[in-house]
Formats: sequence, structure tokens, C-alpha cells
Amino acid sequence: GLSSSSPHNSWKKKMDTSSIIAATAAGVIFLVAWVVSSLYLFSYDKRDNGTTDSESKSHVYKWTFHIESLNFYGMLSFIVVLAAGALVTEKSGIDTIEDPTETIIFELFGINHSCNWIDHNPVRMLAAILFLPLVQVPFMLYVLFWHCRVAKSAKTGKVPHWLLNVSRVLSPYNFITMSQLHLWFVNNPNDTYGFTAHYIPYLMFQISICVIQLLNILYLTYTGNIPFGVPPALAWSYFVLFVGITVVYSIFVISTLAGSPIIDATNSEGEKLFTSILSSSWGALALVGTLIISGKQRLDGDKITLTIGDGMLEVESSSADEEEALTKKEAEEGIEQPLEPAQVD
Repeated sequence: GLSSSSPHNSWKKKMDTSSIIAATAAGVIFLVAWVVSSLYLFSYDKRDNGTTDSESKSHVYKWTFHIESLNFYGMLSFIVVLAAGALVTEKSGIDTIEDPTETIIFELFGINHSCNWIDHNPVRMLAAILFLPLVQVPFMLYVLFWHCRVAKSAKTGKVPHWLLNVSRVLSPYNFITMSQLHLWFVNNPNDTYGFTAHYIPYLMFQISICVIQLLNILYLTYTGNIPFGVPPALAWSYFVLFVGITVVYSIFVISTLAGSPIIDATNSEGEKLFTSILSSSWGALALVGTLIISGKQRLDGDKITLTIGDGMLEVESSSADEEEALTKKEAEEGIEQPLEPAQVD
């Protein structure tokens, strides 16, 4: 028979507490997602709006929602995943989770960042599983539908055409960044590529959140819909502060990686406190700008309807004001066209 030291039995040694938790949780997540998805399809198909169209004989699915809900729930899921990771990392005592004072991040910066909550298995694997469907996909869809909304608003005259051109440049960056955010987990700071490869996707994410805030404030300023009646000057002051903190944060990290940190938390308690405040401030402002603004916007009734069916993909605005503005502008453009002068022989 095979001895306990045989390579064929080596897998048994690897099934430690962390591996068991990760494998079990991953299996449970998969089964729950599968069952919920199947039940949803059965339930949807029993409703009137899920029946076969009598004329086209094509089965269609329709969802009506506010695009800011995607931004809101994407960020909310981000927070939930981090919070779950924090709970396991700080309280579980699993052997695969490093001492917080012995991590690569602590060695580099003198403090631990929130990503330490998801850098170690089993949380690392579970976070990677959850991030794609709960965080990345909502953010990617949000970027896509936001561009569709601003394109229509530019056509109706609600926003200037140059804002559409700005979105044509910046929205692809946001979409690509969100699609690659999972590399944050793939490139663990302890692995071959080190902390730099771990940090770059997160840096791109930070920049993307700033860009999303910029586009949103521009859109809301021109449409006159800044939530809670906040004056445009105050909204722009918030944005300038947010960008300033992002820039300082990025310079701090990059200079540390280059070996010449502008702030070194290991030097004094004052620099350590400043570093902690810098990190916390970015997170707080990102949450305020996303959850509060998007949370309020999603209640304004400016929804869209996404229709998917046999050879069919359609996005429609369900806002009566938007449709009325488009019809009015098209009518005005038709009236303003000069008539050709009559030819007289």
C-alpha cells in the first residue's frame, strides 16, 4: 500500500483549516448562486412580462432599473466583501493569516491597509469569487449605461455635446479598469510580482472612482439635479478635496515603492497618524461620493428598461421628461430647417 508520505497522499497534508473553509465556502456560494438563479428564471417566466410575445414568437426578458443602482450596489458589495474579510482576518485566528505586523504592506508603509483583510486565504479566494459578480460586473454595466444616458441627454440638449466627447474618452478607461480589478487578488503582495503588481489594479480603481465622480458632478451640474440641493460650488469643492487626497495618496505609495517615501510611518507617531488619516479619508470620501449621491439619485425616477430576447438587445429610457425633450427637440429641428426657394421660370 501507499505510505502516508507518498506523493499520492500529499494532498491530505494541504487540507488544513484554511483550505477546508475555502473549499466549503466556495462550494456553498456556487450552489446558492445556482439555485437562486434557477428559481429566479422559473419565477420570472411565470409572470406576464416573461411570456412569449404573440407576434414575434420570441421570449424576452425586461428589467427596469435606475443606472445609479448599479453604482450604489457595486460599492455596497465592495464594502460588504471588505467587512467580511476584516471579520475573518481579525477574529478567526486561522494559521494562514499572517500577523498584521509581519505583512509586506506593514513592512513597506509601517501600517496595514484595508486590503490586508483580503490578502490571505481563505478570504483571498472567497473575495475573488465574490468580486467579479457583485462588484466588477455592476460597475462595468454602470459605466456602459451611464455613457448611454449622457449620449441621450446630449441629444436632447440637457447636457453639452462636449460632455459626451469626454465620456467617449474616460468611460472606456473606467470600463477596462473595472474589468481588471480582480488582478488585485491574483497578484498577492507575497507572490512573484510583489506589491507593485498588487497595487497597480487598486491605483487604477482609485483613479476610476475619481473619474466617475467627475463625470457625475458634470452631469448633475448641467441637469440641475445635484442631490439634496447641494450648491455646485460645494460639490466641486468636495471633488477637488477628493482628487487632492487621491493624488497625495498615490504619490505616497509610489515614492515608498521607489525607496524615497515622502511620508514614513516608521519615523514617528505623527507620520503614522497622518498615513492612517490619509488612507481612511480616501475611503470615507469615496463612500460619501458613491453611496450618498448614487443612493439619492436612484430615487429620482429616471430609470431605463433593458430588454433581452431572441436576436434582441434594447435599452430604453422610462423617463417621460427625457422622451418629451427628445420629441420636442426633433420637432424644433424639423421646423428650423429652411425651405428651398421656389424656382420661377
